[in-house]
Amino acid sequence: MNPLSLVWDVLFVESAITDTKSAKIVAAAMEEATNTPVKTVMNWNTVLKGQKTSGAGFTSGLRFVFDLGGMSSSEVKALHGEIAAFSHALSALSKASIAESIPFKLDRRTRTRFPSVGRVMLQVKFTHGLGYNESKKIANAINSQTKETKDGLNPLEIGRGGSGGRFSDEFRGMMSDPYWFRVFPCAGERPSEINVRGGADGGLYDLAFDLRKATRSLTERSEGTWWDPLDPDELTLTPRLMVDYGDPIDSQYDPSNFHHHDKKAQKLIDKAIDVEREQTGDESVVDEITYTLDRIVRGRRSPRQLTEQHGLVSGIETSLVENEVIHPWVAEEFVACLGFFLMTRKPKYWRNGSSSILLLHEFSEDLIESLIEV
Repeated sequence: MNPLSLVWDVLFVESAITDTKSAKIVAAAMEEATNTPVKTVMNWNTVLKGQKTSGAGFTSGLRFVFDLGGMSSSEVKALHGEIAAFSHALSALSKASIAESIPFKLDRRTRTRFPSVGRVMLQVKFTHGLGYNESKKIANAINSQTKETKDGLNPLEIGRGGSGGRFSDEFRGMMSDPYWFRVFPCAGERPSEINVRGGADGGLYDLAFDLRKATRSLTERSEGTWWDPLDPDELTLTPRLMVDYGDPIDSQYDPSNFHHHDKKAQKLIDKAIDVEREQTGDESVVDEITYTLDRIVRGRRSPRQLTEQHGLVSGIETSLVENEVIHPWVAEEFVACLGFFLMTRKPKYWRNGSSSILLLHEFSEDLIESLIEV
């Protein structure tokens, strides 16, 4: 089972956003709603119209993260019930979601149930100057890491310092609506004791994704190359359809064109490994990073066969190929590309091995039952 968290968002009313006391007041009220310990606090970081982009900005809301490890489904439901009862004069919206930490190389079970549309979170932990020996360089790294991350962690940002240029227009088109958060682990502190205007321990972008255009385009363009429809005149009780996508096709949605399969990928891997050696010199960590990155860049393009067990009949081949083969494959490569990005983009600022991708789910009791029992 992938690690699960409950994410509780409280957005402030407009008048509270520019009041520096709001975060502490709302955090204290949120604490009173439940006795379940909070693992991490994040602030919705907002830059007001006309303000220059900065690392701090204003806090327009709070996000509490609860670790669900070891909790039963009934305990999770009880926690959600406590959160659902929350109300406060400074709160414009209160909502709970489930966050599932997914591996950078998706396992089969996660791959097959990965949604076509949803939200995903990209989270990094700061290095706080790890690897530097001079106090001035350490201080510079600490002072720069938030701004470097606010600009660099957003895969849609194509301006100076942004990372959008590492991805094609088509890949960026699969994502939208980014929200920036700064991350503060509680580490025994009460959330109301944390200064969310102070130095953070990491950063996070919450983005929407939609894979439907990519999977539909690949399915349609690959007909006659990767797969052929059944012969409607051939009557058989055991139909077979082979999808052989071993060779790339001329499409920017083909994962061979994704960032982690770029010709510069090995140079980025080598740089990340060199930085890790400078930071820790721990060869066991280097080996783990190397192993993970090798798995990410090793594309999986093995032929797949569809049969009557998949519901194969003449006339529905296109939807079956898309749903059973193309979508899980694109989802796997989409996540792998983002994982590669997290591990190689800014290793001097982002602690390798501590980054994560989290898939957000709308809260439902049925979902809790299914995920906790997986």
